[in-house]
Amino acid sequence: MKFTQVLYKIHLGRMVKRNWFFHTKQILAESGSESTLTKMGIPVFDPEEILNPPKTKIDVTQFFDRVVYPRPIPIDETHPSWKERPCFKLNTNDLLVMGTEQAQVLTKTLLVKDGLPDKIEESIKDTSDEVNKIVERFVYASNIFDAHQEKLPKRIDPARPAFGSPRDYGLTDVRKSRNLLQKMLHLCELLCGPSVVSDRQLVHNGITQIPLEKDNDLVMFNMTVDMMITANKSLTPVGSFENVKDLTLPNIYPLNPIIYFPEEHIYEQEHLYPVPTSSPWVNPHTIFIYHDQVKVQNITELPVTKNQLLARSLIKSFTAAASCAYQKFGTNIKDLPEPITVQCVQSNGQSFHFSVFQLNTLNISGTEGVKNLWWSMPEIDLFKKAEYEEGKPIVEGYNPEVFKRISAFYNNQ
Repeated sequence: MKFTQVLYKIHLGRMVKRNWFFHTKQILAESGSESTLTKMGIPVFDPEEILNPPKTKIDVTQFFDRVVYPRPIPIDETHPSWKERPCFKLNTNDLLVMGTEQAQVLTKTLLVKDGLPDKIEESIKDTSDEVNKIVERFVYASNIFDAHQEKLPKRIDPARPAFGSPRDYGLTDVRKSRNLLQKMLHLCELLCGPSVVSDRQLVHNGITQIPLEKDNDLVMFNMTVDMMITANKSLTPVGSFENVKDLTLPNIYPLNPIIYFPEEHIYEQEHLYPVPTSSPWVNPHTIFIYHDQVKVQNITELPVTKNQLLARSLIKSFTAAASCAYQKFGTNIKDLPEPITVQCVQSNGQSFHFSVFQLNTLNISGTEGVKNLWWSMPEIDLFKKAEYEEGKPIVEGYNPEVFKRISAFYNNQ
């Protein structure tokens, strides 16, 4: 080994550590201040006695000896909320077997038109190229540039259903839909101005619940609205039942409208609406629904059909309108003195379904009398492709018709 000048240098770090260690062992000399203060009658205390006084120990066993933990309430006839009459409950992620036909019979609703009402269709206006470019940037930001990573649903190959495919990580459909719709609503607010925005309020994850009588059965709708725009004035009715008396409800015999609804005996007949009566923005305006393909599934494990997804828009629109009607007119109301109209947008981040529901009655038993009205247009895609190709972000097939209808919904009064 060849010696160099670098090896002869002193390691200062080791010397500093040794010096510090030496001073930790050093005993401080008496300064005489304690004896001087004692002679003057001034008491002297150890700093630890003041900063960290000794704590008195408490024997806690005397308290726990007398604690009696309540036993869990059994889920049977002894439960305080047990009722002899069963309740058939439809929850927010449940699907109907027959889709829209079953939803129409369940809510006593007529499908007026495979499209939006004429009033809304006439209010749809073309958007400028600048607005279309902004919405297209929203697609980039919500579907491509978002760095959030979650475990995506497991890929299943129909030819090899038992094969364990590697798990993918990325953006869920719910996150894409939430980010995209929030950005679109913000753009609508900027385009409309304060005169319209001041009449609107946004509610997230609002819970709505209503118990109803359906052909001598007690049915409870318990729904969660992902986003809901409320207004200080209710939407004007878009149709009249007198003009569509010739339409009839679908025939789903021998299927019962409440088939596959879970039967419960422990329940409370509560009416829930996310906005209190004291709020000036109490009227439902537009609801937004996200399609979560992980939670929204058939109990039979069959693939979810588009018809079943469209039925979700009808059920959630009906629940939002009915819960508001009970709050405004009381729980004994049947035929409403004035209709309640709710607009609905359902999306998975790429496909959008637009519908309009008008609540005329809460008497959903039978097939006679006043019925509710529903307008539903086919699904349309905002884009065909939004992904990375060879390391480049690409959005293809942008459709401006989606934002036109969202803007028309927001401006509708």
